[in-house]
Amino acid sequence: MARRLTTPVELSAGGERWIIAFTHRALLDIESMTGLDAMQINLSRLSARLLRAVLAAALREAGYPCALSEAGRMLAPAALPVVRKTLIEAWLASMPAPGPGIPDEEPDAEAATEPPVRLSTLTAWARARYILRLSDEDWLGMTPRMVHALNQQRLEDMQWQELMMGVLCAHTVNHSFRAPKDPRLPYSYMIHRFPEPPARTLCGEEIMNVFATLPNPKQRLN
Repeated sequence: MARRLTTPVELSAGGERWIIAFTHRALLDIESMTGLDAMQINLSRLSARLLRAVLAAALREAGYPCALSEAGRMLAPAALPVVRKTLIEAWLASMPAPGPGIPDEEPDAEAATEPPVRLSTLTAWARARYILRLSDEDWLGMTPRMVHALNQQRLEDMQWQELMMGVLCAHTVNHSFRAPKDPRLPYSYMIHRFPEPPARTLCGEEIMNVFATLPNPKQRLN
């Protein structure tokens, strides 16, 4: 499922093209080979040794049995820039997208590979099991972007439930015996509020279209 839901990024190995994605299984493989927390890795700052482990883990997850020695040979000076750029593209496709207001970076930009959230793999696993009720196998086969999408859906469901409760609370308070002078709004009772829509400037054509829809008072008199 990760290959179907992730932007395809291909890498040549063993005379074939492989679609690579960084699932949590691949991230744990990187940790076992490097001793580092894979979710905190910045590919733009990797040494050749660490980049070799990332390449081997990505190809193994794709189905190609790549040994560390073979991954090292693939990182020859002539091929290093292309392989590194491909790994960064696959990494970005597997990680949560930047939030609102964060500009997208070029695939080889240093900021693009900076971990968007300081989240360890252990914490990511715990949240997936406890909050999303994912099995170990489900979590291992998902990319961080897929788990993030599930969590966003859970948050949206919570927001709608809180909004319905907020409507009930606001209606009760506003029609109580000692109703507040300023009516309460449903949003004031929400814990997880919907994001504020971005402000934008109205153009003249939009204002004219609004006035055009208003009824003509002269026609009413006639």
